[in-house]
Amino acid sequence: MAKAKVKIASFDKLKNTVREPNVVELMPWKSIHKEIAEPMLTGMGNMEIKDSHLAMGFARITEPVTMGMPTHKHPHDQWIWLIGEPEHFYEFDADVEMTLGKKIIKINYPCYIFIPKNIMHCPLAVKRVGKPFIFIDARISEEASVRPKAYKKHAAIKYIANPKKK
Repeated sequence: MAKAKVKIASFDKLKNTVREPNVVELMPWKSIHKEIAEPMLTGMGNMEIKDSHLAMGFARITEPVTMGMPTHKHPHDQWIWLIGEPEHFYEFDADVEMTLGKKIIKINYPCYIFIPKNIMHCPLAVKRVGKPFIFIDARISEEASVRPKAYKKHAAIKYIANPKKK
């Protein structure tokens, strides 16, 4: 039986569907990171359900990619999970580097990374992918969206380039 072709929305046209008062159907969309070719799923917190402040994005990473540039900070906490695919989520066969504060963390194991508010972080650089893995990005914030246009609306979110090394 052939799989149906999935229609993928662009980032600006992403629109999940609220099916019940507290149930949202996730729709596939094209990542803002052009290197991620496969569809992503993202729950957008209070854009979909009033008083829901958790936003999460899920992507399948199949090849090296660098995300989150330039180094930046947010006025909210953030969590990033790097795990194997669902049938073996505890297996992680990739090499990743993540800038957190003034340190570059090297990761080759399933994990989550806690990024406290106002801590400089990124880029997240996937250097090698032996087996595809799942990237999850989560935050709790009253901001409506992590969409690029929202950064213009919410002055509290700032992108700051890496400080020059002395």
